[in-house]
Amino acid sequence: MVKTHKIGLMAKKTDNTKAGGAKGAGAPKKRNIIQNLKDSYTIVHRSFPWVTWAILGTLLLTIGGNIVYMVLSKSWIWGAITTVLLLLLVPMLWLSLLLSKAMLRQIENVKGSVGALSQMIRRSWVAEPEPVAVNKDQDLVWRFVGPQGILLVSEGPHGRATRLLNDEVKKTSRVASQVPIHTIEAGTGAEQVRLEKVLKTAYKFPKALSRHEIPAVVKRLKALHRKDGLPIPKGIDPMKVRPNRRALYG
Repeated sequence: MVKTHKIGLMAKKTDNTKAGGAKGAGAPKKRNIIQNLKDSYTIVHRSFPWVTWAILGTLLLTIGGNIVYMVLSKSWIWGAITTVLLLLLVPMLWLSLLLSKAMLRQIENVKGSVGALSQMIRRSWVAEPEPVAVNKDQDLVWRFVGPQGILLVSEGPHGRATRLLNDEVKKTSRVASQVPIHTIEAGTGAEQVRLEKVLKTAYKFPKALSRHEIPAVVKRLKALHRKDGLPIPKGIDPMKVRPNRRALYG
């Protein structure tokens, strides 16, 4: 009886261990700073191959200056610490400056890519989670509301996108006639704005709304969208057109 009891306890313990192991295996592993830097470098290098030389050149200049400081001041310990910090901070600085631009450049030909801007736009702006206009060719118009007013951004060839934007401007002006309405055609055409420059262009428009007025405008526009909005075509899930990190890492 005693042996049977012990075997039962061991079996139970083994089952618990397996269950715990399975649970642990399903949990995502924590990534350290080196892994994050490596992944960011992979993405940035794909769009900006010169980033390697930019990082190396900046490191040579900053570490060289730091060595001169160490020799003149004889602060060897402090100099060694700052050198280690520079080895981390310089790549981080370059990659942080270029990462968002590289990701947008790599997805700009994907349908619904403008939706990714909702994750990068300033907090003072409100982004509509779905396109507010779509035609049979699956050209899209996205809407953002912020201090500069109402921003409509299109996806699609210039001619079709222009018509779709003009139609949406007419609808929008019915409920927000006193609010400036700005339009941008996102794309790689001659008369279009590259995806990576859309937000920068929008921020240059003159400010027209206070932070208290923005929610009121958004509320009126949502009512318009519910009344006149078209269903999103099958195969387009705008909120899932965020950068596919696994694909970007290669």
